[in-house]
Amino acid sequence: MKIQNGIWIFVTLVLMLFFLPEIAVKAAADPIIKVKLIGYLGNKSEITVEPEVTYTTNLANVKLESNKKYTLRVSGTDIVVLTDSKELGKASEIEVKPETGNGPLSINGRPYLGSLRFIKEDGKFIRPFNSIGLEDYLKGVVPAEMPALWNQEALKAQAVAARTYAMSYINRAPDDTMSYQVYGGYAWHENSTKAVKETEGLVIGYADKLHIGSDALFSSSNGGKTESNKNVWVGTELPYLKVKDDPYDPQAVWSFSVKKQQIDLTNLDLTKADAWWATTKEAEQTPVISNIRAWLQKNGYTGKDIKITAVPFLSLHAPTSGGRVSKGSITIEFMVKENGKALKQIVILEDVPASKIREIIGLSYMKSFLVDKVDTARDTINVSGKGFGHGVGLSQYGAKKAGEQGKTYHEILSFYYEGTNLKQAYNSEPEEVEAVKPEPAPVIPTPIPTPDPTPAPKDETATTIKDIKTDYDSKTNQVKLTFKTNKKAKVTVEVKDEKKQAVTSLVKGNEKPSGSQLAVWDASKVNNGSYTFEIKTIDSSNNTSSAAVPFTLKKPDTTAPVIKNTNTSYDPKTDKVFLKYEINEKAKVSVQVKDVKGKILATPINNTEKNAGVQWTSWNVSNVSNGKYSFVITTIDSSKNTSSAVVPFTLTKPDTTAPFIMNIKTSYDSKTNNVTLKYEINEKAKVAVQVKDAKGKTLATLTDNATNNAGVQSALWNVSKVLNGKYTLNITAIDPSKNRSTKTTSYTLNKPAAKNMTGKVNATKLNVRSEPSTSGKVLGSLKKNQIVTVITKSNSWYKIQYGKETGYVHGNYLTNVR
Repeated sequence: MKIQNGIWIFVTLVLMLFFLPEIAVKAAADPIIKVKLIGYLGNKSEITVEPEVTYTTNLANVKLESNKKYTLRVSGTDIVVLTDSKELGKASEIEVKPETGNGPLSINGRPYLGSLRFIKEDGKFIRPFNSIGLEDYLKGVVPAEMPALWNQEALKAQAVAARTYAMSYINRAPDDTMSYQVYGGYAWHENSTKAVKETEGLVIGYADKLHIGSDALFSSSNGGKTESNKNVWVGTELPYLKVKDDPYDPQAVWSFSVKKQQIDLTNLDLTKADAWWATTKEAEQTPVISNIRAWLQKNGYTGKDIKITAVPFLSLHAPTSGGRVSKGSITIEFMVKENGKALKQIVILEDVPASKIREIIGLSYMKSFLVDKVDTARDTINVSGKGFGHGVGLSQYGAKKAGEQGKTYHEILSFYYEGTNLKQAYNSEPEEVEAVKPEPAPVIPTPIPTPDPTPAPKDETATTIKDIKTDYDSKTNQVKLTFKTNKKAKVTVEVKDEKKQAVTSLVKGNEKPSGSQLAVWDASKVNNGSYTFEIKTIDSSNNTSSAAVPFTLKKPDTTAPVIKNTNTSYDPKTDKVFLKYEINEKAKVSVQVKDVKGKILATPINNTEKNAGVQWTSWNVSNVSNGKYSFVITTIDSSKNTSSAVVPFTLTKPDTTAPFIMNIKTSYDSKTNNVTLKYEINEKAKVAVQVKDAKGKTLATLTDNATNNAGVQSALWNVSKVLNGKYTLNITAIDPSKNRSTKTTSYTLNKPAAKNMTGKVNATKLNVRSEPSTSGKVLGSLKKNQIVTVITKSNSWYKIQYGKETGYVHGNYLTNVR
C-alpha cells in the first residue's frame, strides 16, 4: 500500500475522504471484502484453476472437483470452463464457491480462499474477484507488505493499519496491488498470521470515529521524519498525520546519478542514421536511462525507436514542512529514428510535481521525496536522499526498530497515528484452515506505478447472464431454468440433446427487462438423459452474449432408506460401544457419535456404501468419559433420498485411570519476581502444588487441594524473598474416582542482581534525612550537581546511598534518575 504521488492519487483520496459515507461496522463477524486480482495474475485470456476441495458453480450441475485442473478461457462473449479439453459449460460470468469449508482454489498456481467470480475485462481478459473474510484477507496482506520474519510487534502494527485501511473498501473492490494493499492470497506465513490473529478486529479509531479507514497510511521508510497528508495529497491536514521527527526509522539512504551527456552528436550524420544507429549507445546503460526512455515512449512517443542524447538539467525544490521536495524540473534531449533519419527532440518540464520527476527516474531509484542533495556542478548529476515511499503514517522499518527496542504495537501505532486509539470493530470466529507451507518472507516490494485503466468503450458491453440455476419438479415433471440479466435485451432459450439437436425452444427472441428470468420446460414426455439449455441475448446495440448450461434429467426415486432395529451395547473387555442397525436398501451410510451438546466426537462410518440388511459398527471409548451420547445414522440412496435416525445411549464404565499431568513449563518474570508454573491435566481433579528446597523441605504451597477442570493450569510462586538455587515443584492430581498421579519438575532460580540507579542534585544544598519525611533527622547534605546512587523510590522520596549508610532525599531535587 505504498501509495505514490500524482494527480490520480489526489483524486482517489478526495473521493474517499469526502464523497463516500463511513461504513458502519458492528462488533460481529468479520466483514467480507471483494478483491480484484491483478498484481500476480496480470492480464490473461486463459487461466488454470485447481481447487483443493469441491467448488460449486453458477453453471447448472457443474462442480469443480478437488485436486483437478480446469481451464477458463475467453471465447466470444463468454468464459468457457474446460477440463481435459472437454467443455463443461460457459457463461458471461463464472462464479465458484467451496461446497464445504473455505477452499483454497489456485489460479495459475497461486491459492486463494473464499469464493471467486470471474468476469471478462476489456472484452478479452479474465478478471477474478476474490470474496473473502477480512481476517483471512489480512493474513495474505501482511506478509506481502512486510517481511514475515520481522518481530511480532511490528507485524501487529502492520496488521492493525492494514485492517483499518481495508475497512474503507468493504463495499467496494480494491485490487491486490500497492495502489491499495498488496494481497498475496493464501500465501500465509505463521508469524504474520499470528500477528493478525492476536489483533483480530482491532482498528485505529479517532475521537468518535470507529476507524480512520484509508487514512491508515504506511510506507517503507520515512527517512527519519514523518510527512503530513496535506503535503502529499493536498486537502486538509489530519491531526493524526502530522510532521514530526521519527527516532525509530533507520533513515536508509538512497542515491542515483545520470551523466549530463549521453551521446556526442559531433561526428554523427543524422540524415544517415541507419549507418550508425545500431552501434551507437548511451554512455550509461543503466536502469535510470532505460526508465527515462520508457517514460518518453509512454508519453507521446509510443512505438518509437529512441536514444537519449543528454540530460543537461535536473532540479528538485520547494520543500514541504516535512522537508520533502514538492516540485522539480528536468530537460531531456533525445533522438527519434524515422525513415532512416535521426530527428532531434527535446522535452522540458519546469516546476512540475516532484512525483512526475520520480516517475521518470523510477520509483526504485528515487525512492522518496526526502532529498538531501542535488549536485549538478560537474558532468554528472548526483542526487541523494533518505527513506522509501511517501512517509505519511506508519514507517514499516521504523515499526521494526521500535519493536526491537521493546515497544508494543499499541505504542508504535500511537506514535505514528498520534492521538488515535484502538477500537474493536468486530469479533469473529473464523473457520480453522490448515496453513499452506509458508513461502519465504517477502522483501518489501519495489513500488511500481499502476496506470489508470482505459475506460470501456460506450455501448459495447454485452448483457451479463448470471445466477443460472435449474430445478426439476417431480410432481409437475417440469424443469425450471432461472437466470439474471443486467439490462434490457432480446432473449432466446433453447433445449438441446446430447447430439446438439434442438428439442424445444422455451423463449424465442422475446424482449425482456433486466432482472430475474424464468423459462419452464415440460419434461413429462422426455426420456432421462443429458441436455443443454442454451441462453442467448442481444441488446439494443446488437451486443450479444450467451451461456450453455448442461442438465441431466433423471426422474427420481423419492423414497428414502428405512433405518430400523437399532441397538447399542458396551463391552468392558474391549472398551468399545457396539451399534447394531438395519437398512432396507443399498445406500451410503454415515454414523457419527455426538455428546449432549451436539458436538461430533467420532465418525465410525463416513459415507460408506452398505448393502441392505443388518449392519454393525463400534466406537472405541477408552479415552471417553462416562455420560450421555448418541449415534446419528444418516443414509442416502442412489437417488439422493436421505433418512436419519438418532440412537441414544448412556456410557457407564469404571474409572481406573489416574489424571495425566503433562506439558509442564516454568518461567521467571524479573519485573514481578514471580515464577509461573504451567501444566495441563486431562480431566477434572483436585490439585495440590508444593515447592520444596534441595533438602526436601516444603517452602510454599501454591495450590492447596483445589478442584480444577481439565485443561491448562497455572500457579504463581513469588520469589522476591527466595535465594537463588535449585528447587522442586511437586504437582499432585486426584480425580473423582480417587485415582492419583504426581509429577515433579526441577527448577533453578537465577534472579539477576538488582541494578542501582543514579541521580543528579539540582538544589544548591540538599539535606539527607533518616526517614522519607521532612521530620526525619538530617544525616548530612549534598551539593548541587553531585551524582548520588539511588536504591529505591518511596512515594515522592528517593532512598540513596550516603557514604556507608543510607538516607532519603525528596524527589523534586534529583534529576536524570535512571
